[in-house]
Amino acid sequence: MRLPFFSRNQQAVILLLGAALLFLYAWRANFFRPPSPPPPQQLNLVFVEVGGPGAHPGVYSFEHTPTLAEVWQKSNATGTAPAAAEKILSGSRVEIAANGQYRLARMHGAELLALGLPLDLNTATAGDLDALPGIGPALAQRIVAYRQKNGPFKKVEDLSNVSGISLKLLKKISPHLIIEPFAKFTLFDLLIK
Repeated sequence: MRLPFFSRNQQAVILLLGAALLFLYAWRANFFRPPSPPPPQQLNLVFVEVGGPGAHPGVYSFEHTPTLAEVWQKSNATGTAPAAAEKILSGSRVEIAANGQYRLARMHGAELLALGLPLDLNTATAGDLDALPGIGPALAQRIVAYRQKNGPFKKVEDLSNVSGISLKLLKKISPHLIIEPFAKFTLFDLLIK
């Protein structure tokens, strides 16, 4: 079998085409580009609101669940921080009196939602629930009345039993709600230390 004969010009074209194909392959495989940086790590910030005459009021963010002493320090609270190594959960409100006493509560519903934190369906007040999209004062009051009559909700989907909560509305508000098995505190049950 006889091999085909190629002139010098034809050999140069074949060589250029081969080189172009190799370059194209290398370019598509990202051989000439530096590796892309790793994606940034998402921070799960913990938000704690501080109020009262004994501290600089505001909402403070932490990169970890802070102790009461860390909240005390960050808010420039007066007096000495309590020695308790109590962890303060995200969405908490610490009210610090001028004499150094403090009490814990939950942030108001609108503040929690603005920070992207969920409301606990079993401890939220009518005012908290009113901050949910599509829930007005009357419907928020119906939810609280249903909870008082029938006991705590077992799951968020149980809201569909409340008059005025459609499946469409339930789907809209579900991402903003949780049910905590053991609520540490409510607005009505403040811990005074």
